[in-house]
Order: sequence, then structure tokens, then C-alpha cells
Amino acid sequence: MKKIIFSILTILFLLPQILWADETELNDIFTPMIENMMAENNIQGFSFSIVSKDGPLFKKTYGVKNMYSKEAVETTSLFHMASVTKTFVGTALMQLHEKGVLDVDKPVIEVVPYFVLVDSRYKDLTIRQFASHISGMPDFDSDPWHNPQYDEGALERFTRNFISHKFLTHPPETIFQYCNTGYELLGDVIAKASGMPFEDYVRENILFPAGMTDSTLLIQEADMTKLNSLHRVQNGKMRVADIYPYNRMHGPSSTLISNIDDMARWVQLNLNGGTLDGNRILKKETLDQMWEAVIGSNVRQFDRVGFSWQRRMQGDVQTIFHGGSDGYRSYIIMIPEYDIGFVWMSNTASQPYHDFSQQIADKLIDYRRK
Repeated sequence: MKKIIFSILTILFLLPQILWADETELNDIFTPMIENMMAENNIQGFSFSIVSKDGPLFKKTYGVKNMYSKEAVETTSLFHMASVTKTFVGTALMQLHEKGVLDVDKPVIEVVPYFVLVDSRYKDLTIRQFASHISGMPDFDSDPWHNPQYDEGALERFTRNFISHKFLTHPPETIFQYCNTGYELLGDVIAKASGMPFEDYVRENILFPAGMTDSTLLIQEADMTKLNSLHRVQNGKMRVADIYPYNRMHGPSSTLISNIDDMARWVQLNLNGGTLDGNRILKKETLDQMWEAVIGSNVRQFDRVGFSWQRRMQGDVQTIFHGGSDGYRSYIIMIPEYDIGFVWMSNTASQPYHDFSQQIADKLIDYRRK
């Protein structure tokens, strides 16, 4: 018995040292890489976390929230997450699917009867087709941040007034065509199916249960003292932008505001099969299905996309990812084979995007294989 107690005490004593050793090694691998990237691209502020299914392994912030005030980025500093928002839309839809409130393989018009296109094929377009970007739906042809709207009716107005004039650009289930417009429609699907405003549904059923208490889809709810400024080059010089990318018409495609603490929880929850701190957001089998390559009704397989999440082979390793780019930039990559992933966010429009994220993924895979 004494030997068992001694062994337990030894493990407890060594555990902090083991964790610290991992954190130190990860810092040595990634901080020089990040700092070099920031210097080469004039990046003002950056947050980064490596996460396992058991929690963050490494978390660090770099630079400033605002180039004029010089206030440092902290783990609680808020960023616009742009299209990473779509992963919350997909999760909300699958929650409602699990509950039998809607069927993601049924036509959208069964939930949103007012949905109509000039193109008569709209009647058969399914929720899954929109969520996987294979509907053939065209994307925005206007500035999404022009004339921002803040009222609850903005989303339905957009889907009624903007979408209704469109033709499909391709037959459904023939190509992957990334489409923000379809996600605005899906946001109203969530609202109509749940009987709640889209933002309220996500807050009550995903953000709060996941412990993401600083995150919001409504700019009015954000702590403005923690919000990063957007930086972009204007007239040849880096400046604080005079616009913030928010419009409630485009909430489902891009308006999540979050920080590295909360987004690390989102990565952990997904790596952990849809549960965190005893709160189950989705069944594991549902989440697994979201990560699988989508297969159309014509049995055509689209390897690069699942249900709201995207897929990419990193060498011989399958990764699940989503990025966001609306001036602010953000990125999540998960590597299910190694139960690990990362998330980063930047407040500068010149932030390197896909290639930089894949470089991080390569280094993380090498680290995990040791």
C-alpha cells in the first residue's frame, strides 16, 4: 500500500514538470515561427493555442490589440472569427437533426417556405447541400459590410430580398463551391426550426454549454474594452481600419466574436467527441458524420468537405479545418488521428492564411509523432 501511495505522489509531483516540459518544447517550436511571420508581414496582433482532447497544451498571445494604443493582446482579447462561424451553424443544424426538429436531408423549403429562387431547382435543394457547399448557390455580389443592420429581422430580409433573385451557377451536387449566401439561409432555417433568433439559439445551445462565455454573435453583447481593432494597409501604410466587419444579415456566415480561451474550448469539445465538462453538445457519431466526406444523392463523393467542416490531407494525415477571412483572419485545424489541433486568430488583413496554417500543421504532426 505504501508503494502505491508513493507512486501516486511521485506522479503528482512530476506531472507539472511533464506538462511544463511539453509547453516549453511547443513554445520553442512555434513562437519563433510566429514571430518571424509577424515581422515579415507587419502583423499587429496574434493569438495561438495548441489543444488536445484533454485541454490546451500551449497558449500564447503576441503583439497588440491596437497599433496606436499599444495595448497588448491577452488571452481574453476578442477577435472577429469570420467564417469559422459556419462550424457553429453546422453544429446547430445537427443538434436540431438529432432532436428530430428538422431533417438535414430534406428540402430547405420544408422549414423556410418563403425560400425561392428564379431557378426552379430551388424546390429540391436540401439543408445538407447548403451546409456542404454543393448546392450550386451563388455567393455575395455586394459588399457584406455596407449598410450594416442590427435588428432581429435582418436575416430573413436578406434571404427574402437578396437570394430570391438568383439562379444557380451550377447543377446541384456537381462541384464544391464555397458559398456564404447559403449559410445566411441556414441561419434562418435554425431560427424557424427552433423558434428562436439564430444568435439566441447558438448562445443557449452551444456557446453557454461549451463554457464559451465571452463569445457572442451580436456585437452589442461584446465587451468592447476587449475587442481588437482591425489593421490593414491604406495608402501604403498600416493603419487601424475605419470599418468593423459586422452586419446581422450575415451573422451565420461570419459574425462570431471570440477569444483564444473560448476557441481552445471549441477545439477541445470537437476533439473530445462533442462533449466538454460533462455537457454534451452533439453525439459522437453525429460529429464523426460531420467530418466525413459528403456524399451526394448521386453517390458522388466530395473529399474536401464534410458538413460545415472542410477536409484536407496533410501528407498522409487527414485534417479537419475551417478558416475565416474578413480582414480579421482565423483558422482551426484538427488532426483526429493524433487527438490534437490548434486555433489562431489575427487582427491584421495581411496575415498569411492557408499556407501558414499548413506549416503549423506539419510541425504539429512531426511533434506528435515523436
